[in-house]
Amino acid sequence: GSATGNAEHIAKDLGKSINEHKLPSSSCAFTSATVLEMDQFKRKKIFESWSSPPSDNAKYTKHALVAVCSTTGNGDAPENAGRFVRFLKRKPPAATLSASPMEHVAYAVLGLGDTNYDQFCETGKLVDRKLNEWGGTRAMPVACADEATGLEATVEPWVEDVLGKLEIACSSAASSEETKDDSVDDATTLPEKLDEQLTVAEETTTTMPEVIVTQEIAKESTTPLYVLYGSATGNSEHIAKELAATYELYLKNPSFIGYFPSVICCELNEYKKKCLSQWETEPQPSSTKHGVIIVCSTTGNADAPENSDRFVRWLKRKSTDATQPFKHCAYAVLALGDTNYDVFCATGKTIDKRMKELGGTRCCPVALADEATGLEEVVDPWTGNIIQKLAAECNGSTRIQGTVTPPPTVAAPVAAPVAAPVAAAVPPKTIVKETSSSSSSEEKKMEFDETIPAAVSQSLSDGVATIRNLLSLQPKDAIPAVDNKSLPSMISSLSSCQLINDDELHGRERGNSVADNMTVSSGSSGFHYTLNKPYESTILRARYLTKTNAECVKKASELFVNSSSTTDDEKIVEAKNLYNNHFPLATGDEIECTKNGKRVIEMTLSLPDDFTLEYQPGDSVGLIVPNTPEATNFILSMLQKNHGVLPSQKISVDSNHPITVEEAIRTTVDLCSPMKKKRLFMLSQFAADPEEVLALRLLSSNEKGNELFQRYVEDQNRTVIDILKEFPSCQQMITLEGLLGCLPAIPPRYYSVCSSPLADQQDKTGSYHLKVAFSVVDFLTPSVAEDLNSGRRVGGLATRYLECICSPFLNNSSGSTQGPTVQIFPKPTHEFRLPTNMSTPLILIGPGTGIAPFIGFLSHRQAQISSLESFEAAETASEGTWRGGYELDPEDLNLSQNDSTGLNLALDYVRKQQTGEIDLYFGCRYSDHDYLYESELEAFKSTGILSNLYTAFSREHGKEKMYVQNVMQDKPECKQRLTEMILNKNASVYVCGDGNAMGKDVQEAIVNVLADKLESKQSALTYLDQMKTSGRFVLDIWS
Repeated sequence: GSATGNAEHIAKDLGKSINEHKLPSSSCAFTSATVLEMDQFKRKKIFESWSSPPSDNAKYTKHALVAVCSTTGNGDAPENAGRFVRFLKRKPPAATLSASPMEHVAYAVLGLGDTNYDQFCETGKLVDRKLNEWGGTRAMPVACADEATGLEATVEPWVEDVLGKLEIACSSAASSEETKDDSVDDATTLPEKLDEQLTVAEETTTTMPEVIVTQEIAKESTTPLYVLYGSATGNSEHIAKELAATYELYLKNPSFIGYFPSVICCELNEYKKKCLSQWETEPQPSSTKHGVIIVCSTTGNADAPENSDRFVRWLKRKSTDATQPFKHCAYAVLALGDTNYDVFCATGKTIDKRMKELGGTRCCPVALADEATGLEEVVDPWTGNIIQKLAAECNGSTRIQGTVTPPPTVAAPVAAPVAAPVAAAVPPKTIVKETSSSSSSEEKKMEFDETIPAAVSQSLSDGVATIRNLLSLQPKDAIPAVDNKSLPSMISSLSSCQLINDDELHGRERGNSVADNMTVSSGSSGFHYTLNKPYESTILRARYLTKTNAECVKKASELFVNSSSTTDDEKIVEAKNLYNNHFPLATGDEIECTKNGKRVIEMTLSLPDDFTLEYQPGDSVGLIVPNTPEATNFILSMLQKNHGVLPSQKISVDSNHPITVEEAIRTTVDLCSPMKKKRLFMLSQFAADPEEVLALRLLSSNEKGNELFQRYVEDQNRTVIDILKEFPSCQQMITLEGLLGCLPAIPPRYYSVCSSPLADQQDKTGSYHLKVAFSVVDFLTPSVAEDLNSGRRVGGLATRYLECICSPFLNNSSGSTQGPTVQIFPKPTHEFRLPTNMSTPLILIGPGTGIAPFIGFLSHRQAQISSLESFEAAETASEGTWRGGYELDPEDLNLSQNDSTGLNLALDYVRKQQTGEIDLYFGCRYSDHDYLYESELEAFKSTGILSNLYTAFSREHGKEKMYVQNVMQDKPECKQRLTEMILNKNASVYVCGDGNAMGKDVQEAIVNVLADKLESKQSALTYLDQMKTSGRFVLDIWS
């Protein structure tokens, strides 16, 4: 089914390869292929031909069907597939010779779509689902290729695999039941795969459905499972470590037999030290392979993360081809990226492609997760069954035989070896036992009792009451039960934790070597600050960039400046309350409330004086912040009350050095981000109230719970603290280790640098520093009548904390002798850099806080020009025309490279330099409130650093909404200027800001402007692509 020709081309190419016998006979058992449009199904009488099995080959019992179909519009079938799709949507007709119309058909579907549309690959997915409902045997999961990011990333590996998968599904050696089970396996989750091998022959203490295990254990690998990650922001690292930790936890169960005996999880750059020698060794038996899982993100506009760059360079070397290092490996790659950038998931795709070229056996097509639309959509199903798929590839079988699907609630929460109590009313009892069978090998089989009691609590908790209200349930109605298969996989964020007593603590301290207590000079050791080893930076200055009424700041600053008996936590809480009272978001004038919620701060941070933390304009800096005092104290109180765990007790997390329980809760796990479904499901394992269990399971489910999860959790920004308060029976049961296992680590916050190291050297302040700008996140959730706790005020974990501790500077207070500190680390960029040639014209587009890096750009350009003037002064002095009355020493010159050697050579170069024109587009809501850096921008314009400054304001009273993209394409002078700068002067374009809409809208505006000159939109698109390829169009956007 094809609209633009892509699906037709793919289908015809595949059919031609079969008919012309261009495929190796060993990889294709099909001797001929018929290629036709979907709507020809009636004329060709294909359903009639499928009513009986193939008669010409006893080896194969099924016909093979390949369906390649695109999706048009926002979910429609192509014109030449419409009748076929409508036919499939009907109720399957009664078959004349078989139980179902497609009983004798095995099929595979490739869907083509575009993630710029909401209904991505909708037609392909529908065809796949309906063919299965009509009795067809799914040979492999539906593949969804994205035109927005490049069809070939999905299409090429799919074409490689599809015929082999179809041959297996059509073979008489594989029974219909086995093949259908395989299709189900692809939708099930990691714990379901792993739990199905449990052979515990005794009743568990949990109360779950009856389970009888029937599984023939697959042979075991002689080598570990390798899980490697390349991560910049921590997402890839978290996914990889959670996957490894979950599998390791199952391995600790003596009744579990997994294919891989252990797990090695490490950064990609550690491949040589921890993995390579094993990969290059042939495993025994020789028919097996090493299992390798790689999770990798892409930074900038196509760069590998810093902890994976050596691995990627090694893959790309020609010398690596000769060794074929992956010939003994089967692998799977999960790529993380952001479709706001043009080169989507580039690093993951490169790794996947090169590992195949270097001899690796691809387990499944590279999975592409998009941060712009939500990583979970791809990550959750991929992590749910990837170890199962990889094990099948490594042991030489098409899949692990006899797999079945148990409920993910078979065991206690994965985080805790400590048993998690569950109330007797939680789904009925789970019994794991063996049964006899006539089979030569003992078969085991899973049976489920999905019945969940409809007990109603005597006193409804806030959470249960709200869920019942949102579902419009009557008092006699029960909260709907959900099938275990619709629940997410359970994962473990932290593999272990251990309370340490005094004797153990002293023993560990005595065991520390001298080296453990040594400090190393970072200046001499080449030390680099990272997320795990941040720099303790002092806040030097801070100011509001918005025109914010800061009357309350004086009171807030007194909390921090004047010493008192109050604790740091109490100061933060009290300061936050002062800001909340001073900046109402719901009462009073609507415009004033909107402005109250829009506060932007510039903060100046110290850097080490030995220059071990350097940066360039365009870079970002990561900040590490603790959980809020309110959240931390709630958890500490809960643990002490219910489990007797004191905040001062020592704990070792993942066998690391002991820290206090308070420090672990404050700095280790994320208490303040909105909950994810898998975390909710894990919490449901600790609920003691039957209705709370039902409600949490429903919220966690993939189908029934989607809309409910959106309304209850996402719209209201509910965190684990909110869930524990509104489902209080969880508090009684959840242990410290269970909590650590349920929650991920606190992610760092990244902010664009808005200063220049060159300008900092010239401002003579005597301290090396950088500046960042950030919006204070402060908003109200929607008020919903059915939600008892809706309409809540929510603040950003980092930005509200920073606003509070910056209070003395926001008040211009001088009473504080020492500024507060924050932990930071650099996040360099390779793409978002000023051109090396100062004569290159620039177009800077930065609405809102997207202006921040451009202030750094403009400051840097101003400093460069100042350096040029210093060189000119040096030249004048050398010619003897200086009238200053003294000799000019090179050390007195403010040289751009701080190097007086080669002065003449540098002078010859800079004399030839001409500074290019710079146009800047800035947008905000109100010109009188959030026009950031207004005076600085006007100063840059008056001194000639900026050639043109264009502004757009979207909430000006009595005026039409105006955004930067409107200014660019609607104002004639701007259109003419853009065309001249881009086409005639070869300007470089930089875009920074919120990528959810702005980034794409700006690109579309530029295409529309250029199309007038280039005569067609397609020509303009091609030109924009060329600009991106050559580095003349660069993005720094966030979702």
